[in-house]
Amino acid sequence: MYKMIIADDEPSVRQYIRYIVKRHNLPFEICGEAADGQEAVQLADLYQPEFVFLDISMPRMSGLDAAEIIRKKYPQTVIYILTAYSQFDYAHKAIRTQVADYLLKPIRPALVVDTLKQGINHVLQQRLEKQRTERMTTQIKKTKPLIIKQRMFELLKGDGNNEDMLLRRLTKTENFRPAAVMAAAVWGDIDTPERANLAERLVWEFSSRFSGRMVTASMGGETAGILRELSHNLCCELKLLIDDWQQRYHVSLSAGVSPVSNNRQISAAYRDADEIRRTAVFWRKKGLFFAGDVVKNSQAILCGNAIFKQIRNFLMERQSAKAKLIVTQFFSDIGQQMYSATDVYGTVDEIINHLINEYAEHIISAEDAVLLRKTFAAKLDAVQSGCDLERCLCSLIDKLAGIISLNEQNQAEQSVKWAVEYINQNYNQNLTLDNIAEKLFLSSGYFCRIFKKFTGEGFAAYITKVRLNKAKDLLLSGKYTVAEAARLVGFNDSSYFSCVFKRHFNMAPSKLIETRETGQ
Repeated sequence: MYKMIIADDEPSVRQYIRYIVKRHNLPFEICGEAADGQEAVQLADLYQPEFVFLDISMPRMSGLDAAEIIRKKYPQTVIYILTAYSQFDYAHKAIRTQVADYLLKPIRPALVVDTLKQGINHVLQQRLEKQRTERMTTQIKKTKPLIIKQRMFELLKGDGNNEDMLLRRLTKTENFRPAAVMAAAVWGDIDTPERANLAERLVWEFSSRFSGRMVTASMGGETAGILRELSHNLCCELKLLIDDWQQRYHVSLSAGVSPVSNNRQISAAYRDADEIRRTAVFWRKKGLFFAGDVVKNSQAILCGNAIFKQIRNFLMERQSAKAKLIVTQFFSDIGQQMYSATDVYGTVDEIINHLINEYAEHIISAEDAVLLRKTFAAKLDAVQSGCDLERCLCSLIDKLAGIISLNEQNQAEQSVKWAVEYINQNYNQNLTLDNIAEKLFLSSGYFCRIFKKFTGEGFAAYITKVRLNKAKDLLLSGKYTVAEAARLVGFNDSSYFSCVFKRHFNMAPSKLIETRETGQ
């Protein structure tokens, strides 16, 4: 879940954004609301949220002034500006404040949802980038005694500054022009010391075989290389060496290669090569891989909503085995095409959050939902492969299915009791079997069966009976006409209402009114 603060001097706007977040099951915890900019800054200091909505025009301190203060203190916070004004000077100042977006009121719900989803992707990328940087920092500490490793690290994690100087020091030559960067690693059931030894041995073999054409270094159990050329012959030699090396040492080895163009930094190429390598390891694929071998940013992956809906529907039907079959097929399809590990992880994280949010709203308590999120957050952190991620998602399905099956009889009875109470309170609304079943996180078929079992009549018949009884009371009060009573209990057609009423009570509603008046 991501923390959010909403600041607007109009309570209706704050309520509107809160409603959109809940309605679309977005993974946000709205931890504070403010009516002015000064209070928004105080809430930001208290909660340090990832997302902040700020209205421009607020008392005591404007939204733009608050945005500047929050931006200085918390540079990673995603800030959205809300305003009814469209003058250029406001927009210009918002841009200078580096806000994430500038939204004009009235705001369409779809725009808020799309904007927040883009923000979530941005925050996720920041977190993944931070994790990669932290891992690389840990690696450099381990390799600190060796100067060549230090210089290689500076090149691969750097921002492009002093690349030429670092290359000269690293290669001890004036005319080494990088053509590509390689990231390689041994994986499988290997203990950490042995993995480090294998990485050092691999560096030595690369250096010996490709002396003058490649400079390599071991970095925390992984191998990084800067290639002077990226020819077909060199790629064939690399593949042969990797295959031979795996057979000789009986291990699995994956390597990713990314080109360095004239205007592209070595560090950027290394990040791509490392992601290719990590994706190959994630799918347990051995060998040499290039950018074209990995599917990135595909809508089939980025839009996990379809998979979520299928899983949810099967859970509602009490068919967890079929839900897990969907997961297995999903991972089989994307694994064969080698979808980006980052994209897959993000999608599954989204599916897990959606499922837990659904249960938190309909089936389990908020406290249980928090514990469930923590449990599966820890499981996701331990994931190393596509198989691990698939098992993680399937274990959540088993967990949720177990929650449903536990004391199913009592749960079914309670669900029907809630539905009956809801119908009695909202009989004049447009009530359907589907929307009430969805509120209970049940399939329509299952809900229909248990409703009839515990009430003795069908859903539609029950609603009709409730409405007719309410209409009868209204007519007997003498305050309403037949058409008014029909409308108040949810019938749009008074003629149809009269027919149903007569069939149920064996008396036309107009006759009921006459009888009441005669009795008086």
